[in-house]
Amino acid sequence: MASSLKVLGPLLALLFPLCGLLVHSQNVSWREFVKQHHPSTNWEFSKYKCSDLMRERGVSKDENYHIFVYTVWHNIEHICIRNWRDHYRNVYIWAPYPFKTLKCYRKNSKNNYKDYKSYSYIEFHCGMNGFVDDIEDMQLLEDISN
Repeated sequence: MASSLKVLGPLLALLFPLCGLLVHSQNVSWREFVKQHHPSTNWEFSKYKCSDLMRERGVSKDENYHIFVYTVWHNIEHICIRNWRDHYRNVYIWAPYPFKTLKCYRKNSKNNYKDYKSYSYIEFHCGMNGFVDDIEDMQLLEDISN
């Protein structure tokens, strides 16, 4: 028994940091989603402009439109939680409540965008790691005029 502990101890000590790296790497898609689609709630929603956000976030200029979701980040994070210890994985889920959204349509010039603000229901994709990694669809609830 003591000899097996001598062997297992160093082996577990080597595997423990690898487990941390695995968990850390699985959250890359979530962090990328937040970076690309979640503006800070420290500013008022009305102050955000598409041209500024698109340039600031480095969003691909090949997209015809891009969506930003204005809410506290944990509202999005909890979309994929099934219960207190289990997550939905590789499924599409409609959020049960609407979000303020800013949809940026590219104008003729690649650096100019038209702002379209609304309250919308959003269908999110829960990735294999159990976190939101994409926006699949939106259903307009109410237009928000500037």
